[in-house]
Amino acid sequence: MKRLDLTGQRFHYLTAVRYMGDKRWEFRCDCGSLTVQRTRHVRHKTTPVKSCGCMRGRLISASRTTHGMTRHPAYGVWRSMVDRCTLPTHRAWPRYGGRGITLVPEWVDSFEAFWADMGATYQKGLTLDRADNNAGYTVTNCRWVSRRVQARNTRSNRMIDTPKGRMLMIEAAEISGIAFTTLAYRVTAGVPTARLFDPPSVRNRFTTS
Repeated sequence: MKRLDLTGQRFHYLTAVRYMGDKRWEFRCDCGSLTVQRTRHVRHKTTPVKSCGCMRGRLISASRTTHGMTRHPAYGVWRSMVDRCTLPTHRAWPRYGGRGITLVPEWVDSFEAFWADMGATYQKGLTLDRADNNAGYTVTNCRWVSRRVQARNTRSNRMIDTPKGRMLMIEAAEISGIAFTTLAYRVTAGVPTARLFDPPSVRNRFTTS
């Protein structure tokens, strides 16, 4: 069976450096130290090894702290952000941690640290967005925006030619009333520009319905 290549992948405070044999990898901790750990230990779903040992006291303390916000929408946003950037088993890993999207160490195991940095600008109904989609989650790159604004900032959104001129795909969806996914399908399928806004129909081959 082909060995899983973890080179460059991040697991909480550890980044895989090189394979050492016998299912063990050398990791560089955020503190700068090197440590050798078994693959299954850093990927464990419930009790993973998260650092070289330097963060153990802090993590234990954090686990005993109750912030009273587990039901707050922002807590779910934080939890999802951490999981998709640090867990290779997460379904969104290929688009986040798998392509090098990281988050500042202080946010990995501490909602309180995340909230201290981002709570002041939070408003109900907003979602967390990265200004630069190719950069990580940091206080300078993150912002709270509406879902509409976030949709304009996705990697799948791009400029396209339409019957009403050149515009972002999300703008074309808003103007035409056609679903974003249907427009994306039509563009990928090479549908002529003049027919890009044709109304979806079960008899129309230019729809994903």
